[in-house]
Amino acid sequence: MKIILDIEAFERAQKEVGLNNSELARKMKISRSRLWRAKLPVTHANFCYPGEDFITGSLSVFKDKKFDDLFFLSNVCSEYTKVI
Repeated sequence: MKIILDIEAFERAQKEVGLNNSELARKMKISRSRLWRAKLPVTHANFCYPGEDFITGSLSVFKDKKFDDLFFLSNVCSEYTKVI
């Protein structure tokens, strides 16, 4: 299981609080690049799963949101590709 950021829900929440990426990263106490990497598609080479600091930072900034509002669990296996 992997924790995945719901990018659309996250960006809606970001828009609601009126913060740009730099301001949001500062409030979340993470780097801007960490925020940027978590918002990338899972298949992107620079993608990074949201970790504990990202999750706790998100929930501290978006106080009206629950974990399930911003994240979801997914089985992701990039090592295996079935060729038909």
